[in-house]
Amino acid sequence: MADRVDDPPASGGEAAAPDFVPELLAELRAAGYHPSAWGRFFARSWRRSHETARAHPALVRSWATTAGALAAAEGGALALEAGAEGEWSAALRAIPGAALAFAFTHLDVYAHLEMNARRRGDGLYPDLGLPTRLTLARGACAGLLWGHLLGGRPAGRPLLLAALAGATVTDIADGAVARRMDRVTRLGQYADSQADFGFGVAYVLTLAARRRLPRWLVMLLLARWLAPFAFALASYFGWVRRVPIWSTNVGRMADVAQAATLAAALLPDGAAGRVAPVRRALHIAMAGLLVAAPLAQARGLARGNASK
Repeated sequence: MADRVDDPPASGGEAAAPDFVPELLAELRAAGYHPSAWGRFFARSWRRSHETARAHPALVRSWATTAGALAAAEGGALALEAGAEGEWSAALRAIPGAALAFAFTHLDVYAHLEMNARRRGDGLYPDLGLPTRLTLARGACAGLLWGHLLGGRPAGRPLLLAALAGATVTDIADGAVARRMDRVTRLGQYADSQADFGFGVAYVLTLAARRRLPRWLVMLLLARWLAPFAFALASYFGWVRRVPIWSTNVGRMADVAQAATLAAALLPDGAAGRVAPVRRALHIAMAGLLVAAPLAQARGLARGNASK
């Protein structure tokens, strides 16, 4: 997962453009979150997104080309899965859910094309760039898992292994490529958060449905993804402000332990029995790290607020 921070000042001493989002959120809060206020909020947000799209046709073409390529890749993956297992019914049942997840992801990206810049107030890049495309590929891995979950047939071990490998590679590569190409963007950071959240929740729910993890660990893993999401929503819609989020050493250790735990959950039954004591120790270590990571974030926020 790429490190994420609040927007730094615009380069060259140039003043950043007025931030459109807090203005909308403040209006929404002032109206008491009335249904009509939500309607105005979404209508104005969509108009702003459409204005950005009309002003940057090359960026829209890049978005559309990326979406088309990933749609073809998802369709191919479902076809390969059906051919390998000799059963088309599961793949067909996964199509509506996968299409729903795909539509949500790419409409969300379209709505946030205004963020395809290094800093708020900078000019937009004319295309999504390889780092953001890699991030969206991780979103496609999540979409396949959501398709099977929503279709009532959780993904099997081969697809879970392939999805985990794809998500891990893209998670490592997108940030590294962005730094190497000097193409770190606000949109890429936003999409990275969305892809991590979508894949993490879908993967854990699939393992839970397949009874590959103990219930207490499933609840803890889900809390790892859902608690920051709820906190971000409260920050935006309740306090009308952005809260800085960054990586900590404890958080990185938790990520490594989590990846090892999720991979170990897919071991064949015979191998899983032989390493059961190691798996239990890994579960306990990961549980401790998952509790310690948000505490480290909270301490950092408290120190930051105290220094203001």
